[in-house]
Amino acid sequence: MDARTTMIIAKGKFVTTDVTDCIYHKENHKWEIVFKSGRSFFYNQQNVLCLKNPRNLDPQKYQVCREGKILDNIETILSFSAENEEYWHLVFSTGYEHDYSCRELQVERSIFENSRAKKVFDYLKEAADVISVRAEDQTAILTKQYEKIDFLSRESAAAVYLDPSEYEEGTNLRSEAPIFPFGCNESQFMAVTNALSNRISVIEGPPGTGKTQTILNIIANLVLQGKTVQVVSNNNSAIENVQEKLSSTKYQMDFFVALLGKDQRKEEFLQKQTGRYPELEKWKDPDYETPEFFENVRNMSLKLQGIFRDKNRLAELYQERSEVQLEAEHYDVLRPDCPSGWAKSSKKLTSIQVLRFLQEYMNLQEHGNRVGLLRWLKCRVLYGVNVLDLLREKPADVLDKLHELYYRDRTQELDREIQALEEKLEGVDAEFLMNEFTEMSLCCFRAHLAERYGKQSQRPVFSKEALWKTPGNVLEEYPVVLSTTYTARSSLGKYARFDYVVMDEASQVDVATGCLALSCARNAVIVGDTKQLPNVIASSQKKHLEELFEKYNIEDAYDFSQYSFLESLFALMKNRVPRVILREHYRCHPLIIGFCNQKFYNNELIVMTPDHGENALKLVLTVPGQHERDRMNQRQIDVIKKDVLPGVVAADTEIGVIAPYRNQVYKLKEELNRPEIDISTVHKFQGREKDVIVLSTVDDIVTSFSDDPNLLNVAVSRAKKELVVVASEMEQPAGSNMGELIDYIRYHNCDVQYSAVSSVFDYLYKQYRDVRLDYLQKRGRISEFDSENLVYHLIRDELYQRKEQALDVVFHQPLYLLIRDLSKLDNREKAFVNSGVSHLDFLIYNRVSKRPILAIEVDGYRYHKEGTKQAERDKIKDDILAQYGVPLVRFATNGSDEARILSGTLDKIMGTDVKKD
Repeated sequence: MDARTTMIIAKGKFVTTDVTDCIYHKENHKWEIVFKSGRSFFYNQQNVLCLKNPRNLDPQKYQVCREGKILDNIETILSFSAENEEYWHLVFSTGYEHDYSCRELQVERSIFENSRAKKVFDYLKEAADVISVRAEDQTAILTKQYEKIDFLSRESAAAVYLDPSEYEEGTNLRSEAPIFPFGCNESQFMAVTNALSNRISVIEGPPGTGKTQTILNIIANLVLQGKTVQVVSNNNSAIENVQEKLSSTKYQMDFFVALLGKDQRKEEFLQKQTGRYPELEKWKDPDYETPEFFENVRNMSLKLQGIFRDKNRLAELYQERSEVQLEAEHYDVLRPDCPSGWAKSSKKLTSIQVLRFLQEYMNLQEHGNRVGLLRWLKCRVLYGVNVLDLLREKPADVLDKLHELYYRDRTQELDREIQALEEKLEGVDAEFLMNEFTEMSLCCFRAHLAERYGKQSQRPVFSKEALWKTPGNVLEEYPVVLSTTYTARSSLGKYARFDYVVMDEASQVDVATGCLALSCARNAVIVGDTKQLPNVIASSQKKHLEELFEKYNIEDAYDFSQYSFLESLFALMKNRVPRVILREHYRCHPLIIGFCNQKFYNNELIVMTPDHGENALKLVLTVPGQHERDRMNQRQIDVIKKDVLPGVVAADTEIGVIAPYRNQVYKLKEELNRPEIDISTVHKFQGREKDVIVLSTVDDIVTSFSDDPNLLNVAVSRAKKELVVVASEMEQPAGSNMGELIDYIRYHNCDVQYSAVSSVFDYLYKQYRDVRLDYLQKRGRISEFDSENLVYHLIRDELYQRKEQALDVVFHQPLYLLIRDLSKLDNREKAFVNSGVSHLDFLIYNRVSKRPILAIEVDGYRYHKEGTKQAERDKIKDDILAQYGVPLVRFATNGSDEARILSGTLDKIMGTDVKKD
């Protein structure tokens, strides 16, 4: 019988090709099957299926596996349907034909059936041709890999990227009790758990937060569960770090890892094969494979979560105390006659009570010192203060006393909380528990490896041909493959399929290469940082890519010229995939990473490195002038050579000198002539670190290139112990990142002589802001206070749109703390400032440099109309701010269009035009 038109199954066996006829007899409900041998047999009706009229399926839309092996070169798929079953007759290009029950096949559909996904894929394929590296014969290597893809499974991670509606989040892996043989903290625990329980997960790894350690722990858990993983990165050093860590004396685990990718790497891997397994006898321990052990791990994990939280809180407290002490130091410089104590209260007040009383006192001053009996009693009972006595003193003196008391009390509160946490952690011996958990995890992983590899000594040796012909056999021996992102698809054969791909440095990967890497794995862990340097697109390619994108009607998130792969994934998936920020920072001195934390990471990092009072930040300014020529600054080179390097206490091997431009780097290498000092561009230094970094800014006035926020973030975070910034003394543009770094260093070195306007005391006044909001919420519905609330929320909404500009706002900033040098003022203006109670309703400031940006006043119509005493005071305040160059906006309570006015004013001040979300 023709197997392409009919399928006969007798007692579960395919017999079509052995049969000449199949007849159903209605009278006795039996099938008569006539075989080619001439013999006939009768079967009960339920024991025979005679199927006809098959559907002809397109082989390119399916990938068929049997017992884990791909059935390759399928030419025809004929699908026969029974009531509860489907059967396929497959015809191969070799001429071989065979019948299968679909139950014994693993069938995957192609995402290319989806027209939207196919259109995106075609765009990426064309984009790949524009940017692809070319071989000697001008073959576009990346395009060649795209051309080999005639099938892409809906089950692949790439299918999710091509069409996010395909996303289903779950995996079948155990995630409730992961092991951590390479160490752990709170963020890493969450990152590993997310990776095991979600098909796609993202790990945001700011500098020095242990990305490699996290990747190693993910690898361990996947291998423990019998899974395969490919680790890829655009940066060779990133994947080499993984191998070096595994091959170190401590771990000796590189025997299950294959470093592949380009041909040279493959040859090195093939040559290093020994044909023998390592000696693993000492790692064997059946106790580490028992359910009891994993229950132990789970319980210890839960216990450690509390310890991680306490350690993180302790680090936050140390950082907060440092901020309070530094701000108090600035206050002492600004107000040197500030009293050392406050004897006006009969009670011991907390810092929050001091702020609450400060609110009461400010309001009394604003409303003519009217003290009713209830307010007198409230202040007496709650704060131990006789306000009538206090109101006889100078307001500035009272405020100074309150500020000094706040800093003192808050420091003492922080010290007490720090001491309590330190005692708690010491009581549970946190370090011992964490080390025990790590060692237990390591023993568990070793025991698994010993069980898997330690049963025999002879190991298969693979040929180059075997890498692409039998990738499954290679992965049995080497479940972890390392390669560049570019060669991810060609590391092993066309049909190699990994359970996971881990993509490191994903912000440096372009969208075409990133999609290609995801095409050979079901699940993906994307690791990167959008605040570091992205992939670079040549200007000659950018125009071509823009034109190409216009040709396709696809989502903006796929735009090659605008998005890195990591940014593209964020734009596409939004909150559908879990994202973990590795918050614990272990590399840089707190003052160094503090700039990056405040400027780029919204203070989300927890700095775990100690601060012993070292001078970790240095600023060297060259005299103003036009010193930059052709992206080279000889004056800065002379300063680095003669002044900076002679003062650096570090070996040359631990010094890095970096600059934005190649010309400066070439000249530095030539003139310094110290080969052990690492001199390079910032782009080349990404992924590396040194004890001491000297940053030559080159430009006299920063350009959009040298002031790029990602470039500056990378530059600063390369320094572990000391950062020296060599820059021009010329004023940098408002809102420039380099200007903020210079101001940050000055602030932290308590250099306050550079401006007649003081830094904003943001720690104190941000706490005061919360007290003020609470106070307003408890008041009756008085229009003045309602307007303060409305304007505050308007400001917060606007600043949220400007996260990259690191702006914040404080309430009721006293003028006497803002204006340092009163020499520009007449006697009336001086008295106005020194009154102590003259203040700005809101002050927007830069939280990195602490510089004021924009003052905002809310004018009640009745109180501020022309001719009133308040209008006179407003005029004095306006004149003072104008003399000191502090921009001011006034919003009347009966006005309108405040959001547009505020946004436009900030655009003008910051020299930007912010794109709203």
